[in-house]
Parts: sequence; C-alpha cells; structure tokens
Amino acid sequence: MFRNKNNNRASNVSLAFSDLSFDIVVSVFANLIFFTAYFQTELRLTLLLFYLISVWALYLADHLWDAKKEIAPLSLRSQFYLRHQSKIRVAIGFSFLVALLLGLVWEWKFLYQNYPYLICFLLALVLVVKQLSPIPKEILVSVFYTWGILLPFSNAKGLPPIVVLFFLHVLSNVLLTYQIDRERDKLQNTNTLNLWLSPNLAKGFAILVFLFGFSFLCFCFYTQTIPFVFVLGMGLSYVWLGVTWYLIPKPSSQKLFSELSYVPMFLPAIIFFFSGLR
Repeated sequence: MFRNKNNNRASNVSLAFSDLSFDIVVSVFANLIFFTAYFQTELRLTLLLFYLISVWALYLADHLWDAKKEIAPLSLRSQFYLRHQSKIRVAIGFSFLVALLLGLVWEWKFLYQNYPYLICFLLALVLVVKQLSPIPKEILVSVFYTWGILLPFSNAKGLPPIVVLFFLHVLSNVLLTYQIDRERDKLQNTNTLNLWLSPNLAKGFAILVFLFGFSFLCFCFYTQTIPFVFVLGMGLSYVWLGVTWYLIPKPSSQKLFSELSYVPMFLPAIIFFFSGLR
C-alpha cells in the first residue's frame, strides 16, 4: 500500500513538473551551458535569467491557450491548466513582467542586436495562432528553438557541425513528441506534418532524422571534428532520446523524458569545472 502511495506521489510530481514546463526550463539551461562551454563565451546572469523566465512564461501561455481551445475529452494537462488557470495567469503575468524588466534594463543591447529574430518569431507566432502558417509547426518550433538558443553565441554563424547536430536532435525530438498529440492537432486543424503524413510515415521520418543526426555525430567523432567531451554530451543526449522512445511506452512519461534528453549537455561544463579544481 505504501509503495503504491509513493508511486502515485512520484507520478503526480513528475506530471506537475512537465505540465508546468519546468522540464523545458531545465533543457534550455542545459543548452545554454553547453554552448557557453563549446564557444568559450561568457553568459551574463541577467541574460540567462531572461532566457529561462521568458521561455517558462511562453510555454505556460502556450499550454493555457491549448487548454482553452481543446475539444473534449480534455487531456490531463488541459484539465490541470483549466483547474488552476487563475494561478497560472498570475504566474504568466509576473514572469512576463520580470522578463520585460530584465530585457529593457539589462539586456536592451542584446535585444536590439537580435531584433530580426524577435520580429520573425512574433510573425510566426501570429501565423500559428491564426492558423495561417504555411510551414508545419514542427519545423517552425525546431528552427526558432535552435536559432533562439544560439543567439548569444556569435561563433555559431556559418552552421558549424555542433549546431547541425543540435538542430537534428531538436527536430527529431519535436517530430517524435508531436506524434503523441496527433489526434488533438487534427481536431484543432493545426498545420503539422501529422495532417499530411500517415502515422507510420510521420514516425518513420522522425526516426530517419534521428538516425541521420546520430550517424553524423559518429562521423564527427571519427574525424575528430568536435572535441570528445562535447561529442560525449551530445551523444548521450541522442542515446537518452532513443532509449526514451523505445523503452518508455506511457505518453506523459515519453514527453517528460524526451524533453529532459538535453540534460547530458550539462556534462562538458561539469567536467571542465572539476578538472579546473585539480
């Protein structure tokens, strides 16, 4: 009996962790730390906080929007958001205010330098919300996520191999995760690849992207194009994602662990930290 209670409690905590998008925040943190170490760039604390708070607020708002337009039967996440929507609205509003303060006071120069990204992102967001986007949502999410993460790193221009590997991981993750919401996206007429491809073909395309990325990673390891410690961090992220999709059948757990597949990207920074203590 106690074991069942503990299992239920752990399950509820993990669901709340995912539903409130803390897994996204952890992933963005891991991505930024990884590329800070790779490009040997100093990441200001105010910029890091701006990223984490902005992303958290954006995903909370997106999930609340999805919950309001979802057609019954509602998913567990939508039920959670509608049940606590007043508190979530307060969290979204407070987070946006803090992010706005950080951006305008401490990171105005960063925002000004990257205004093309902000304009493109807002335009894409409006098109998706209005269901006018001609580009499938999986592609938009993957491109803007990758582009956004790399904004602080000027050395990322020119698509170095590590950036290509990261994008392919993001894309395969998004493609696989969107399979879970396939029926919901169809009901809401969201422009995703699921509207155009059969389930087997869509999943096959996602696996193909994943295998291409992992093969390219092995090629980079063989040719020593990327330092081993970064190959290790990125490689474990690929392995984590693959294991998640083949060994974890529960959809909610798949989503959580797929998003947390970026956690191994902390590894290079951890190794450098402890090696510097010697």
